[in-house]
Amino acid sequence: MIREMDYDPWARMPARFRRAPDLAEAVSGNERLALSHVWRSAGISRSALGARLDLTQQSIHRIIAQLADRGLLILGDLEPPAYKGKPSPRLSINPRYACVAGISINTDSAGIAVMDFAGGVRTRSVPISDLTLQEGLARVGDVIAELRAEAGFTAEDLFGIGFAISGFVIEGSRYNPPEPLLHWSDVQLGPLLSEHFGLPVWTENGANTGAICEQMLGVGREIDNFVYLSFNYGFGAGIILDGELARGGFGNAGELSGMFTPAEMPHRPALRSLLETLQANGVDVSTIYDLSRQFEIKWPGVTEWLDRVEACHNRILNVLSAVVDPEVVVFGGQIPRALAEALIARTVFWDQPRHGIRRRMPRLQVSEIGGETAAIGAAAMALKKGFF
Repeated sequence: MIREMDYDPWARMPARFRRAPDLAEAVSGNERLALSHVWRSAGISRSALGARLDLTQQSIHRIIAQLADRGLLILGDLEPPAYKGKPSPRLSINPRYACVAGISINTDSAGIAVMDFAGGVRTRSVPISDLTLQEGLARVGDVIAELRAEAGFTAEDLFGIGFAISGFVIEGSRYNPPEPLLHWSDVQLGPLLSEHFGLPVWTENGANTGAICEQMLGVGREIDNFVYLSFNYGFGAGIILDGELARGGFGNAGELSGMFTPAEMPHRPALRSLLETLQANGVDVSTIYDLSRQFEIKWPGVTEWLDRVEACHNRILNVLSAVVDPEVVVFGGQIPRALAEALIARTVFWDQPRHGIRRRMPRLQVSEIGGETAAIGAAAMALKKGFF
C-alpha cells in the first residue's frame, strides 16, 4: 500500500499523455495557458489568442502547432484579419483527445461522470449505502467502464480520475465524512484509489468539486469570484477567488458549519434536517437522492424547515458577502431547484448604506448544470490538474 507521503498522482500518468517521455507532465506552462483561454473562448482565432498572451507571435504559432500535432487542439476555419496580415485559424478543444472520470461519494449514492476533453459529459448515479468500500469501488469501476464505452473511448483514452467526498480534510487525502460514510474515513483515499484504478487520482471535498464544476462549465466561464453552496446530507461551500479554488491553510475553506454553535447546528440548511422534518410530517421519502428528485414545494414540513433555517441561512450569506465579497453565490449540490429558489426569496442582506451608498451584494442564482455536479466537477478537476 502506498503511503500518502509517497503518493504522487503524476507517477501513474499514462505514457501517451506525457509531453515528453522523461517529463511527468502533460503540457508546459504556456501550453496550459493557451488551452485555458481556448476552453473559455471556444472558436477564438490564433491571432486573438496571441493578443491575450504575453508571448511573441513565433511562440504562439509554435505552441498552437505542437498542441494541434498532439491532437489537443483543432484548427478550424480561417478568420479574415481585422487589419493587415494573414487569415488566422479558429481554435477549439478536441473532445476526442482524451477522457476523464469523476466520482462523488454521497451518503446514499455514488455519482459517476465520464467527461470528454472538451467538457461533454455522461453521468450516472448508483446506490452504495449497503456496500463496503471495496464493493463500492468495484461497482463504481464498472459504471466508469460502461460510460466510457458509451462515449466511444477506450481504456487507454482515460487520463485520470477526480474523486469527491463529503466531509472535511483530516490530513492528506483522508477525510472526515458524515456518519453514513464512516467506513470511507479510515484510509488515505488518494493512494488507495490510484492503486485500485491504476491511474492518477486527485481527491477533494465535494463542495469544492461542485465549485470546480461551476468554474469550468457554468458561471466560472464569465465570473472569476463566486461561492458555490453545496446542499447535501450536510452543508458546505466551495470558494473561487480570482479564478482559482481557495482551499485554505488546511484544505478546509468553505466549512461553513464552523460558524454555528452546537445548539444552532440543527438549524443549518442541510438536507439531512429537511429529510427528517419531511419524514416526521408523513412524507414518504427515505434518502437525500429521492428527496432531490421527487421534491414538491407543497410537501408538509417544507415551510416549517424554511422557517427554522432562515436565520442561519441569512447569516451564511451575509458572512460570505462581507468576508469573501463574491460576485455570485450559486445554490447547488443536491438541493431541488424549487427549494433553492425559496431560500433565495428569503435572503436578506444586512448591509447598511454609508453616505447614502450601499456596498454591492452578490447575485444569487441556482446552478444551471444540475445532475451529478460534484462528480462532474471531480472529472473537471482531473482535466484542470492535467491541462488547464
